Amino acid sequence: MVLDVSQQPELQFRVRQGTVQSPEQSVSVLPAGATLDQLPPPFNVPGLLEQLRQASTQPLPYQFQLDQPCLPVSLVCTYACELLRIEDTLLVLTMELLPDAEKPMALADIVETMPAGLIVFRAIRNTEGEVVDFQAVLCNQFGANVVGQSRETILTQPISQRYEKMTEYAFFHQYVAVVESGKPHNQLLHLPTLNLWLDVSVVKYGDGMLVSFQDVTIGQQTASLLASVMNSSPAAVRYYEAIRDSDGRIIDFMTSTGNELAAYRDFRPYPSTIGRRMLDLYPQLKTNGMFDRYVAVVESGKSDRFETIHEGKSHTSWFDSTAVPHGNGFVITNLDITQVKQAQLALQHQAALTAEVLNSSLSSILVLDPVFDEDRQIADFRINLANPATQTLFARFVGHDFTHEAIQQQTMLTLFPATRERDLFKALKAVVSNGEPIYHSVDYPQFGITYDYAITPFQAGVLVITTDITPLRAYQQKLEANNAALSRSNEYLQQFAYVASHDLQEPLRKIYSFGDLLMKQHTDALDDTGRDLLQRMQNAAIRMQTLVKDLLDYSRLTTQEASLRPVAIQALLQDTLDDLETTIRETDAMITVDGDDLPTIPGDKTQLRQLLQNLIANALKFTRPGRAPQVRITAELLRADQLPQPVHNTVSRQWVSLRVADQGIGFDEAYQERIFELFHRLHGRSKYSGTGIGLAVVKKVVENHHGLITANGQPGAGATFTVYLPLE
Repeated sequence: MVLDVSQQPELQFRVRQGTVQSPEQSVSVLPAGATLDQLPPPFNVPGLLEQLRQASTQPLPYQFQLDQPCLPVSLVCTYACELLRIEDTLLVLTMELLPDAEKPMALADIVETMPAGLIVFRAIRNTEGEVVDFQAVLCNQFGANVVGQSRETILTQPISQRYEKMTEYAFFHQYVAVVESGKPHNQLLHLPTLNLWLDVSVVKYGDGMLVSFQDVTIGQQTASLLASVMNSSPAAVRYYEAIRDSDGRIIDFMTSTGNELAAYRDFRPYPSTIGRRMLDLYPQLKTNGMFDRYVAVVESGKSDRFETIHEGKSHTSWFDSTAVPHGNGFVITNLDITQVKQAQLALQHQAALTAEVLNSSLSSILVLDPVFDEDRQIADFRINLANPATQTLFARFVGHDFTHEAIQQQTMLTLFPATRERDLFKALKAVVSNGEPIYHSVDYPQFGITYDYAITPFQAGVLVITTDITPLRAYQQKLEANNAALSRSNEYLQQFAYVASHDLQEPLRKIYSFGDLLMKQHTDALDDTGRDLLQRMQNAAIRMQTLVKDLLDYSRLTTQEASLRPVAIQALLQDTLDDLETTIRETDAMITVDGDDLPTIPGDKTQLRQLLQNLIANALKFTRPGRAPQVRITAELLRADQLPQPVHNTVSRQWVSLRVADQGIGFDEAYQERIFELFHRLHGRSKYSGTGIGLAVVKKVVENHHGLITANGQPGAGATFTVYLPLE
């Protein structure tokens, strides 16, 4: 048998590998890892242990005999024993039962029956004493099979003759190092051709070495499979061995085998933590209670599952951890559940937010699921959710107070029996049937309230949102009343316009006609004062007619909606200039129009004519004394983002700007907004004629066409009016 030798806590021998051959030639295997006292006779007799202890102080090989009483008691069995050292902690023990007058079996014969490869080499040295080759002096069949050569070749030819080049023999330098240093060498070797994994042990033996081959294929395959499983696992797995003090208490854990996945690298203080103490690696475990939890797992032998949190520099990570007792320690499995935890927290936050919205909403929110009868017809609706506002809005309909929690899982017809005959119940069934939402407002005159219902499909039922719109309804009624009053006001204004166009102008015409007769037929009967008063009366009548006409035009702009049709600005401008031909000729004005391709825009032709005529007439009127009017009219296409200010309620992307600039008296820009007000004048009537309505008309036309108008000027340096009109 092959024995492992340990000195802690006392000298102890454990079976590493061993077999027993019975007289009937059957072979049984001794249990690996068992101590001698755990084996059957003769291995457990005190005399054998004593001989082994004694042999540990003697040079090996060591031979001795062991006497063991046998059945019947009067008989004594004698065993021939030989002990061979492979390395400091590895011994080979052979025991042979000796019949009377028979010699012990040779060690080489015993080695031949072992299920392990053994080859003993003798060093071959040159004249300088250097090891230059090795010659095998002992080799069992297992060893020959591993080498892949016959035992005759191995035992008759040195290594140098069995391999073409010594450097090709991978173990040569390792063999030399063992012989020269006396330090054993261990190596795990894989032989693909034989599909074997061997635990190779090389120890110095005399002026040579002993090489043993232990078949560990099954264990290695198991370890390889376990490593593959662990490395493919999404969880980090680690075994920790307990470190105890002299009283047996666990004071720390030694980090042992486990997978060290790259995904968990950020949570390890070192790339590899094997062979380090737990509390050196993670001192916080002592203060946060986790260390005591691990100790409890080892001491109680019960597994523990819990959730751990790692606070990183940039984010927090969560792990699902399971500690399982194993031997003198435990196995910990940590699975990163950060994404799941974050999703759970997000759902909790969303649920809390939803609950907050439901609880703070002034609208009643109900989730109703249909209740079907035996014929699959909707017989009722079950309340699955109700917020606090529900009890506020519907308590008066129930006739008593209730809480929103109390009505959940009840049915509508239980709470509101009269609902079955109302339109609301029909609407609920319709939404479930066709999946189309319904929005409807209902007045309840008996309570003086108005509710707005929004009924929409939700999962298998409906979502009902009820809002008290009583104040909104009152405001709407007030607005409707104001609109009615405004309509009446517009009617009065239209009546006034009619009166202005007929009833007021007719007396003015008569006044002017009678005055004209007096001027023509009776002027000689009047003195100079009378004639002056008569002339003033005629001028006042003319101004009154003009004012009435301008007011009529302005009222039409206010009360009549513009009829938008394509208007060619080029032709309209030419018509306007033709209308002003007399004024242009009398004032010797110079009018310049840049370009002859002004665009066509949607607009009201009559109103746009008023706009152009008023702007050009103003430029001809407000001239500096002694200078003929100079007017420049230009047009330019613009994008919406090039306008001087944003314009709401329009989707037009293309605009046209019409600019009318003069070199007249100008104005102070402090008044650039007031000049568009009705009846506002910057100059006296005696110096410049007019009613103060022209620019108000211009601005109203621009507003009717959803445009803009700007005015710029300096006293004595002229004025520029720019109109911006949409092309769409």
